[in-house]
Amino acid sequence: MKIKIKTFLTIFLFLFVSCSKESNPDSFPPSIAEDENPAIISAEQTIIVYMAADNNLSTDAFDDIEEMKESFEDTGINLVIFIDPVRESPYLLEITHSTDTIIKTYQEFNSADASQMQQVLNDIIEMYPSDSYGLILWSHGTSWLPSGQQLKSFGRDNSEQIDIPDLAEALPVRFDFILFDACLMGAVEVAYELRNKTDYIISSSAEVIYTGFPYDLIIPALVSSTPDLRKAAESYFDYYQQQSGAFRSATISLVDTKELDNLARVTNQLISGQTFDIASFDKTSVQRLDVYDEQYTFDFLDFIIKAFPEADKRPLIEQLEKTVLYKAHTAEFIEMYEINAYCGLSCYIPHSSRNDLNSYYKQLSWYQAGGYNKLF
Repeated sequence: MKIKIKTFLTIFLFLFVSCSKESNPDSFPPSIAEDENPAIISAEQTIIVYMAADNNLSTDAFDDIEEMKESFEDTGINLVIFIDPVRESPYLLEITHSTDTIIKTYQEFNSADASQMQQVLNDIIEMYPSDSYGLILWSHGTSWLPSGQQLKSFGRDNSEQIDIPDLAEALPVRFDFILFDACLMGAVEVAYELRNKTDYIISSSAEVIYTGFPYDLIIPALVSSTPDLRKAAESYFDYYQQQSGAFRSATISLVDTKELDNLARVTNQLISGQTFDIASFDKTSVQRLDVYDEQYTFDFLDFIIKAFPEADKRPLIEQLEKTVLYKAHTAEFIEMYEINAYCGLSCYIPHSSRNDLNSYYKQLSWYQAGGYNKLF
């Protein structure tokens, strides 16, 4: 068992959380030579796994790759992994059952740079032309929050991260699905920013235990001509629901991005005409979904209910049911807080003292579309 959290908690939790674990250099693969002319392999579908692992999750990446190899069956679907581990050059792996083949290596670069990510994805798409593509984004994550803070958005290469709008710009095609194996990415702000780049999003609104997704269980659901995304999400939840103590900690949701514009419209209509006082609003009354002392992510529906008690929430609830196709949560998270409300999406509640975050938030697409410009 390997349990830790993809964020920092307390000194006790440092003993088993990912941001405190030091990578073991002995577990790294040997240096490899670059293949300048990899073969072009067409297929009905290609699933790309982008592992920005040049950080303290590096050894966990290799564990997950082993799970993928063990569970992958040769069904005519391509499974290609980009990995940037600690103290190794980044490279591409093609996965087959029980084996992997290095197909390309790169000179060292920042895998948490949007332009570099785009180049890697374009390389894979060129080498593996397919009718459709799925994408697994594997790394650290902290919702929509801007890079350069003590926090991070998606990915981490040393101290670099990718802002979510830049991530959206970096994606060169529309993917059938994006699965985030990273903390806190199940936010309405993140989903809305990516709505034009994928049909579905699987993600956790809370942190993710360091083992992440149980790939031995979900790869069979994903590597199919008709990927069973609900089953993949259910497998994630079932895996952690069967754990005990602090290890029984998970939230998960499957979002239909085609419904997000309607969700924004309904939210905007609900907020219009309502009053909201940042300074006096009690954020602690809303279901929290992160472990930070200064909380940043809250349950989206619970916020709307608590912030606008007189507003008619029925249209929003009905639209959420269309938008979030599946959601599940454990009873509590790492024995730190209970989860009593979970709609499948988190959101930010503006901090009256965080002008830096509030100013950045106004650049996000959800700020205008969801009517948050009426709040602050």
